[in-house]
Amino acid sequence: MSLRDKLAAKNAAIAAATESGRGIPRPPVEMPRTAPGRLLEAMPMLAEKEKEVEALAAELATMRERLENASNAGADLPLDQLVEITGRRRKMSKEKFVELRENLRHNKLIHPVVVRRIDDGRYEIVSGHHRVDAYREIGREAIRSVIIEGSDDEATDGAFNANLMQSGLTDYEKYLGFKIKLERTQGMTQAKLAELSGLSTTLMSYIFSFDQLPVDVLSMVEEKPDLLGATAVAALAGYTKDGKSEQVTAAVKRLAAGEIDQGQAVKLAAHDPSKAKKPAPTPVTEKIKQGKSLYCEIRRAGSVLRLNFQTDEEAERIQAALRRVLEEESKAKAAVESEA
Repeated sequence: MSLRDKLAAKNAAIAAATESGRGIPRPPVEMPRTAPGRLLEAMPMLAEKEKEVEALAAELATMRERLENASNAGADLPLDQLVEITGRRRKMSKEKFVELRENLRHNKLIHPVVVRRIDDGRYEIVSGHHRVDAYREIGREAIRSVIIEGSDDEATDGAFNANLMQSGLTDYEKYLGFKIKLERTQGMTQAKLAELSGLSTTLMSYIFSFDQLPVDVLSMVEEKPDLLGATAVAALAGYTKDGKSEQVTAAVKRLAAGEIDQGQAVKLAAHDPSKAKKPAPTPVTEKIKQGKSLYCEIRRAGSVLRLNFQTDEEAERIQAALRRVLEEESKAKAAVESEA
């Protein structure tokens, strides 16, 4: 047998042994005997365990976040931990507050107040000042609250936007909120405020007309925020600019006293005494008798003279006579004026 045939036979035997599962026996693998060696061998298993720990930690963090969100969505907070920040409270009449208080005395709170944590462990009220006041007056110790995060500006904006969406927010309160945002935000304009709030630019302009009202009028509106709407304010601001501040103030005083409504107040403020109509003169009537019969009735109202006769013929005759008298009177007056 040639060398080539021997090699081919050997290869065939090796292949047959591999297919039968016997194969060529391998030398036994020895386990690492040193600590570094054993550590290297355990590295893949440690990496796998580390991944499992990381997954458990992420799941735990998610659970904590969910628990915190659930707590923030409705936490009963002690009233003595709630503090008020100036400028966030909306106006409410005494009558409305009494209604709110008595409603909460007998019914469950439907809308929790909104608060934000502050550094000293207390919470500043973002929205719900009157609900907190009502709970304090009826002797409650805690109130259901939603806890939010954010900056001071975000909290202030949130309070104003929450109030803005309420139908009961007066135009004066909108003005106060918009003014704060306009002064605080660099580059902010009335047009941009209108876009952000969903109001028309015209209405936004009317709202900012509060800036142009007399000080005394603003004091009255401060006491009663629903006294004037934006449309009336725009008109009154225009009259104030025209130099009618006293008339505007007098008109709003009568409005505040309940003597007139907003429309009448605007008309009263627009009134110009110099153009007031003079009262109509009282007519004076005289009757001239002809015996027992009426000859002529003379009626005068101011500079107007009217004569009533019994017949057309008599009226025509007297008219001709009056014309002659009036012409002579006119000539005499002209002569006097020429001499003067």
